[in-house]
Amino acid sequence: MKYKHRFLHAKDHDNRLTAERALIGILFIGMMIAILLIRVAYLQITDHQKYQTLSNKNQLRLLPIAPPRGLIYDRNGKLLAKNNPAFHLAVIPDDVPDMQKMLEELNKIIPMDQEATKAFLDKVDNSPTYQRQVIKLKLTEEEVSRFAVNQFNFPGVFLMVDLIRDYPYGSLLAHVIGYVSEANKEDLHKIDKKRYAGTYQIGKSGLEKYYENHLQGVPGYQQMETDVLGREVRALATLPATAGTDLHLTIDIELQKIATEALGENKGAIVVVDPNNGEVLAMASTPSFDPNLFVRGLDNRTYSALRQESTRPLFNRAVQGQYPPGSTVKPIVALAGLNTQKINPQQKVFDPGWYQLNNTGRYYRDWQEKGHGWTDLEKSIRESCDIYYYVLAEKLGITALSNWFSDVGLGKLTGIDLPGEQKGIVPSIAWKKKTMGTVWYPGETIITGIGQGYTTATPLQLAVMASYIANHGQAYSLHLNKALAPKKLPPLKIADEKNWDVIIEPMHQVTQHPKGTASKYFNGFNIDVAGKTGTSQVFGLKQNEKYHHDKIAEHLRDHSLFIGFAPVSQPTVAIAVLLENQRASASVARVVLEKYFTEIKHAEQSEIPSTS
Repeated sequence: MKYKHRFLHAKDHDNRLTAERALIGILFIGMMIAILLIRVAYLQITDHQKYQTLSNKNQLRLLPIAPPRGLIYDRNGKLLAKNNPAFHLAVIPDDVPDMQKMLEELNKIIPMDQEATKAFLDKVDNSPTYQRQVIKLKLTEEEVSRFAVNQFNFPGVFLMVDLIRDYPYGSLLAHVIGYVSEANKEDLHKIDKKRYAGTYQIGKSGLEKYYENHLQGVPGYQQMETDVLGREVRALATLPATAGTDLHLTIDIELQKIATEALGENKGAIVVVDPNNGEVLAMASTPSFDPNLFVRGLDNRTYSALRQESTRPLFNRAVQGQYPPGSTVKPIVALAGLNTQKINPQQKVFDPGWYQLNNTGRYYRDWQEKGHGWTDLEKSIRESCDIYYYVLAEKLGITALSNWFSDVGLGKLTGIDLPGEQKGIVPSIAWKKKTMGTVWYPGETIITGIGQGYTTATPLQLAVMASYIANHGQAYSLHLNKALAPKKLPPLKIADEKNWDVIIEPMHQVTQHPKGTASKYFNGFNIDVAGKTGTSQVFGLKQNEKYHHDKIAEHLRDHSLFIGFAPVSQPTVAIAVLLENQRASASVARVVLEKYFTEIKHAEQSEIPSTS
């Protein structure tokens, strides 16, 4: 009986334990069901909008629409930079399962440049993965066809039609307009990515770079429905892009052609401006390059070859070239002498062909070996007598020379609306001390008086200097954008207004007088031109060394310069010409000025309606 009681007691204990465990299990299960129901209710009610949006993203894609870039026109409305439709190959990184494998397979169908592929991967790494990236620009018809039949093998890769920049005048305006090219890694860090959504190109040089914010529009967006493979099915909504603002230039493309053709195969630059408002009518730099090469994508090998070319086609000589101005500064030095009463028009200096500072030491030679004999101011400009200006420079001193050079725009930016403009050098005692840590020597003043030594200027600055003379002491900041208002530069103060005629008349004789240094080139020219020739030394001669143009290497030959304006009485055009390692810049100026007045100005005047 005792064992039976124990057995029944144990059985009751087990039943109670089982019942308790069952209850706990039921309570636990009930609690989990309650939590699950609460979570379902939360997801269905509270978080409904969030997950609805995520679901939509699986079916909808927001694509940016690149804005058309602003067009560029010349002063007469001729189109200089336009946008042409073209097929590109684009990728949405989010939709590509394996980027490296995709690139390998794509290369079998459409050959991909290794450098361009690396640049593409850099863009992918530095941009949102949902944003489409162009992997290859301007596909040929054959490439479009090959990809179209194989597109199903490349999820996330698609053809797109877009506008691509085109420069119809090619190398003719490459240094003025510049070019656009694919944004690189550095660009991507600087730009506003919302503003440039869908845009793969950016202004890299010239006006394209300077007016980037002006030419670049505002992107639009297109909401696309996609299928399960991510392929675009249809557009649901579109916000149109806003095109960039057009740019109208002061450049006359016909005059630009004339200037470029006049330079021919020479290395050089021509700047033609309106001295009455600072408008740049033509700005040629040769040799040049085709900017369309950069738009389509230029590999490193071709780009390196362009950069290493000895003739430097990428170098804008008009804006960046810094050359000794040579004798083109002599009218300004003469004006300084008149204004400070160091000389008068009748005073004469004897030129035996050499000058010796303080009658001791180094000899400073005249360009004409036997000299010019007795020379007054008029003859000194007309025949470009060096000895006259050695004497005058010594009288003036380097401080006065520096101030006068600076007052006519040398050593200063012209204000041209282009990137990369150089200032050149107007030397002074303080400049040499700061730059070289040494004192200024009297002999350096002597050669500064004929535009040699440390003095350098750009062709743009020489055009401004010519404008100062043409307008009797008033010039304007240079500009290429026709919409910009003329901006006066500080006027040149002259003690006696008659001094202008004293230097302008011999400048007129430079082109008209039988002994004028440019007269043989302007013989028979029926427009009055005031000018000044100049020679810029590439290297210094030793004490008794003679210069022989035809007996030295071409790259060591002197540069030739010319500044001028016309007509003399009421100038409408000023010009600066530079020829590297060549003679006769005046002959080039003659060609440009003659065609300007007979073709350009004549055409403009014939278009003016009769008032009768």
